[in-house]
Amino acid sequence: MRTVTAIEMRKRFGEIVDQAAAGERIVIERAGHPVAAIVPLSDLAQVDPDEKRKRQLAAIEEIGRRARLYPLNPGDTVAEIRKMREDRTNQILAATRKNAKS
Repeated sequence: MRTVTAIEMRKRFGEIVDQAAAGERIVIERAGHPVAAIVPLSDLAQVDPDEKRKRQLAAIEEIGRRARLYPLNPGDTVAEIRKMREDRTNQILAATRKNAKS
């Protein structure tokens, strides 16, 4: 990412726009403080709040779609986690016993 002053921006506008179009991100400063940025059009979706909101909503919808495809019963989930913990404990105990005999 490159920084230019507002004065430099005015003098070299066409050149700086060409650089942004080529993929470079450019921050414009006024009195030493960043005030704006020029980004490639391909990056616009990343910085546009409306586009970001659309992506977030689409992700939420996708999560909902997948949840409907694979519904879980909370009681089953708790039982499954307990079973997995018990199985893991048994594996650890068996390995410990095996190492103790060796």
